[in-house]
Amino acid sequence: MRAYGLKHPVIRKSTSNVVDTVVSTTKNAKDKDKQNLTMSKAKRVFMKLRSVLRIASAHLALYLFVIFYILTGAYIFHVFEGQHEIETHAIHRRQVQQLRHEIIEKIAATDKANEVDDLLRYFLKNISYMHISLDNYLIYNDPTQRIQMRWTYPASILFSFTILTTIGYGNLSPTIGWCKIATMIYGAIGIPLFLITIADLGRFSKTAIMTVVQAIYKKELKKPGEPQRFLREIAEVLLVIFMFIVFIAIGSVLILMWEDQLTYFDSVYFSYMSLTTIGLGDIVPRRMDFLLPTLIYLTIGLWLTTALVEQLADVFRLVHYAGRQVTDVKRITVWLGGRKLSVGGLIRTVGRRVGISDNLIGQINWDSTIAQALDGHLPPALPIFPWHFQDFLEHDPPLIDLSIDLDQADSSFYCSKPPRPKTRRDSQMSAPILNYKRTKFDEVSLFNSTTYMDA
Repeated sequence: MRAYGLKHPVIRKSTSNVVDTVVSTTKNAKDKDKQNLTMSKAKRVFMKLRSVLRIASAHLALYLFVIFYILTGAYIFHVFEGQHEIETHAIHRRQVQQLRHEIIEKIAATDKANEVDDLLRYFLKNISYMHISLDNYLIYNDPTQRIQMRWTYPASILFSFTILTTIGYGNLSPTIGWCKIATMIYGAIGIPLFLITIADLGRFSKTAIMTVVQAIYKKELKKPGEPQRFLREIAEVLLVIFMFIVFIAIGSVLILMWEDQLTYFDSVYFSYMSLTTIGLGDIVPRRMDFLLPTLIYLTIGLWLTTALVEQLADVFRLVHYAGRQVTDVKRITVWLGGRKLSVGGLIRTVGRRVGISDNLIGQINWDSTIAQALDGHLPPALPIFPWHFQDFLEHDPPLIDLSIDLDQADSSFYCSKPPRPKTRRDSQMSAPILNYKRTKFDEVSLFNSTTYMDA
């Protein structure tokens, strides 16, 4: 046997090749990890974008359906009520001309003042009975003039919009019997639909308001005590009221750009009566060529009105529950992801997910815990998996959620690392022991000072 050191050419070359292979393998593994990390980031961005688009598409579908509902209803009213209006004008024109010739002949045949006065009263009474305005009467006397239609398609859109928003100006109203029934059915379906849409927009506006409040405070809002929470709710209400006033002040100026027959006070009055859905009808939009900006202005204003009502409801709710203790919290139902479930069911689901048994969950006073959380006091942190308590393992072993992928779980998934036991017990939730066989290559050290070979 003859001993050679690492300086021997054959040994040095073999060692160099192995080291290069190890370095190359490590480099390739790092490059692959970087590539996988980049792909995982891109996949997370794609998944997040797809989730946002799925949620946004549902809201967008609701808004488009409301627009389609308004336009469809307006077209139906325009077709049937418009045709009925044309026929009614033709009948009124003939009746007015006939009544006019009759009155003129009777007045020309008498010279008594009281008879003339009676004839004029009879004439005006018939004109009023037919609901003919002075402008239409003057047009009826001239066969070359045509009466301006009231049930145009833009006016029908405004009529449908005022039904769904419950503004109800009253400048247009159905005259056909079955159209009156259709209006009731149209409103019974459309009013809740529009309210849901405005409430959905109000939720987004409330989120935007909270973002503004957080930007003002320059820190994330926390749940303070009851007095501070009440003051914060009041501040949010005042912020929405300020936005509402500014919106009316600016919007009234814009309305004057096309409704030039109004004064600024009339424009403010019209805005307030419309946005609060009072809708007295003494001032209504006249320029149908500017109907689209008018409807957009009213819709945004109703959005702000809904946000204001929601903020006031939060204040009233806070006042209503002020000083009350939280009781039977497990029976309280909440909405999560469009589904309703009880708080107790939510607690049990989360507890099983992290390995806490129902027995341990039932020993916690959840009324007191939730009350402390609402006051901003968090309980002390306890380990989720206390393996080092033998009694806990024997009498109340933790549950195992097989749906959890432990290889992809965060390092914070385990609150404490269990000690390695000397002897295994069935009640412990430790990882199985893997028998690893060393290969002959592992048994040979490539970096020893000497290597023995056959001479």
